[in-house]
Amino acid sequence: MAVNVKEIKEQCERMSAGLSQAPTVEFNGYKKADLDADLAEGATLDMQIAEEEAATKIKKDRRDKVYKNAAGKRVKIGKGIAGHKDYGEDSELYGACGFVRKSERKSGLHRGTKSENGDTK
Repeated sequence: MAVNVKEIKEQCERMSAGLSQAPTVEFNGYKKADLDADLAEGATLDMQIAEEEAATKIKKDRRDKVYKNAAGKRVKIGKGIAGHKDYGEDSELYGACGFVRKSERKSGLHRGTKSENGDTK
């Protein structure tokens, strides 16, 4: 069950402000101090969550940078295999590394389709 934390927090803070007019009076077994204790604990947890989310974002940014660098190396290695005298673009190694071998490529030539007014796309 989803909880609207923002709305509940705002309502409880407003109630706490109102209860400052009767801070020691007990209502259904609870005083202002009981509500304030929950609000303080919630604020502490909010701060911990924010810190953990910031740390996670930093880790994700670092991970993305590592993968971006790896992608650049992958391209350079692929070009190196393609240009190597013993391997080349049609080698089994080239295909095994995830590239499409030259002999397996389509020609690239295709006919355009005609639209309703007769023009080719």
